[in-house]
Amino acid sequence: MRVDVGSSLDDLRRKASSVRPSPRQVAWQRQELTAFVHFGPNTFTDLEWGTGVDDPAVFDPSALDCSQWVRTLVSAGFKSVILTAKHHDGFCLWPSRYLPHTVAASPYRGDVVASLASACQEHGLGLGFYLSPADLYQEKANGGYYGNGSPVVSSEIPSLVVDESLPRFRYDVDDYNRFYLNQLYELLTQYGPIAEVWLDGANPTSTAQAYAYEAWFDLVRRLAPDATIAVGGPDVRWVGNEDGFARETEWSVVPFAGRQMVAEQTASDVAGPSLLRKADELRWYPAEVDVSIRPGWFYHAAEDSAVKSLPELLDIYRKSVGRNAVLLLNIPPDRRGLFAPPDVARLAEFGAAVREYYETDVSLPGTVNVIDLREDISHGQQVESFAVDALLDGEWTQIAAGTTIGHRRLIPLDEPVSVSAVRLRILSSRAEATAALSLHYDPTI
Repeated sequence: MRVDVGSSLDDLRRKASSVRPSPRQVAWQRQELTAFVHFGPNTFTDLEWGTGVDDPAVFDPSALDCSQWVRTLVSAGFKSVILTAKHHDGFCLWPSRYLPHTVAASPYRGDVVASLASACQEHGLGLGFYLSPADLYQEKANGGYYGNGSPVVSSEIPSLVVDESLPRFRYDVDDYNRFYLNQLYELLTQYGPIAEVWLDGANPTSTAQAYAYEAWFDLVRRLAPDATIAVGGPDVRWVGNEDGFARETEWSVVPFAGRQMVAEQTASDVAGPSLLRKADELRWYPAEVDVSIRPGWFYHAAEDSAVKSLPELLDIYRKSVGRNAVLLLNIPPDRRGLFAPPDVARLAEFGAAVREYYETDVSLPGTVNVIDLREDISHGQQVESFAVDALLDGEWTQIAAGTTIGHRRLIPLDEPVSVSAVRLRILSSRAEATAALSLHYDPTI
């Protein structure tokens, strides 16, 4: 929504109240739990960021079973999974036609993306992919495209036509952006429905390369209109840290100026009154919280004893899903191509705990230690501040207070309370607002 810079705060609040998410954004937020899978040469070299010149022969999973991943995730309550189809090192987990640095050159010689897609379709899990814009292989390889100074020319996508029945598109792009569009095209047309495309802003290269974002987004919209484009894309923003928490005040309506967020994504406040006043546009731009179940993003055997505990994961859940964000939890397969036993066991505990503690309401009278509030975000995000009271010894007593609610707000209490009734008071809102209230008891707090 366009706004005038310098508008009054009341006018900006009124306009912000009318900003609505797209159906794809609503569906994305209602997932709550999404899994990240970092897998590739780094799994075998014990690195976090590859070099771009790693020998494809290092990629040799001995017992790859994507069905094991998917069964574990579905059992734990995850709704979709995002695979690092290409990380910064440029190695591709599918046999792309546009370069030799892929699984086709490895001892494995299979197609990890196809295996995962098949397992997702069998078990009803959404499939997404991470396709790194930064590409160390294309920067370092002889004849590589990344930052090669090539001119922008009219280009047909795909460059190599394999299926005459599939659509073709034309974009004005340089060599690397043509290459990237071709890879997007392969991933969006060969593996069934795609739920999310994850771009990433990290860049270990030392060469300048402009990205044709608008062409990329257009291709995704044409080939996968229901897919969210996240973290560098127009649908979902990075929360600003990799530690597993969203802000206590987390707005999904975010101010933009000159087509960029007014605030840095890492800022403690991205949508407060002072930032709204600088906006020329307001967008629905919700946050995704990415964090790993282990210290690293890729598997390292030395971290088998460092898998996050159940209380840690539930704290992350409350501070991500429970702060109007989606949790993107990374689980890296080991060198066999399987989720390691400590991770599988922890995910089983986590899924059971979420079902028992956060999908089961406490009936009153009862003892509670978590307040659960929800707005229907299909009607926007309205609540600016609230309080929750409990009937204690015949008197209404405030037991919790906060700012934003959004899709879901989970508020742990300092200590359990035994209550016979509770009520929600909306103290301030951008427009008329209602919110659902439920109560939980989490013994790990």
